[in-house]
Amino acid sequence: MIMNTTFTKVPKTLGISDFRAALASNLAKAKKSPIIISDRKGGESYVVLGAGAYNELIELWEDEQAGRTLARLIKENKGKKLIPWEQVRVK
Repeated sequence: MIMNTTFTKVPKTLGISDFRAALASNLAKAKKSPIIISDRKGGESYVVLGAGAYNELIELWEDEQAGRTLARLIKENKGKKLIPWEQVRVK
């Protein structure tokens, strides 16, 4: 299922206490766009996003990796003799 979520850097962070104080509301917002929360005094930051957006992000990453693999294989096979499909095809 493609949701067409737009992934961009999110500059605004929300403190973890503020995130917890409005947990239900913030989780609903995370379904629409990622939320960045930080722990006390701006230490570690975490990204909260809905499962659909996460799955879409993973699919985009997998597609990118497949594209890089394909480009590498094409480059490695450049100039090599091709085998006609009829010889390769299982009958």
